[in-house]
Amino acid sequence: MSVLHNDDDKKLVDQLKSNNEKAFDTLFYRYSEKIYRFSFSLLKNEEDSKEIVQEVFCRIWEKRNKIDSSKEFKSFLFTISYNLIVDQLRLRLKNNEYREFLVKYFDSNNFNLSNEIDYDRLNKQISSIIEELPPKRRRVYKLSRENGLTYKEIAKKLGISVKTVETHINLSLKHLKTRLGKEFFPVLFFLFLFA
Repeated sequence: MSVLHNDDDKKLVDQLKSNNEKAFDTLFYRYSEKIYRFSFSLLKNEEDSKEIVQEVFCRIWEKRNKIDSSKEFKSFLFTISYNLIVDQLRLRLKNNEYREFLVKYFDSNNFNLSNEIDYDRLNKQISSIIEELPPKRRRVYKLSRENGLTYKEIAKKLGISVKTVETHINLSLKHLKTRLGKEFFPVLFFLFLFA
């Protein structure tokens, strides 16, 4: 996400705090699809995923006066979205084995997620880990996550196959998972929403 995009978010949040519905709509269109895609990837249910998006933005509107515009809006959005999806997973999962895994994962003493997730810390941590990747893998990762190119576009730009791009992305995520350990799930969520 570019610095200009972040600055634009701050302006929109300032307008939102002044009850500007157009600013709200802009933020909705900017982030709703990302929230929906990630929700659907976990919940596997269109209606539940749409409800998550609606609830996230209802809460943003309700809490608009409490948003700290000096901080990144994405941090606020990230916290609300993450907590709603986790709540929905706990309520709706039909697979007992997976449900038990999630309950143990989120309720364990080893995993304590505060109500406020530190977006800046995650962003710096991810950037640092990505810099550890070999140069070509790092370039593929950044073209995907930072520039928003599709695998096909990256393959064409770099003169490699789509399969090679997929391999680079998968190895990058594997490296992130190894380096982050128990924090991988919130980071994965972060990557879906904001990278």
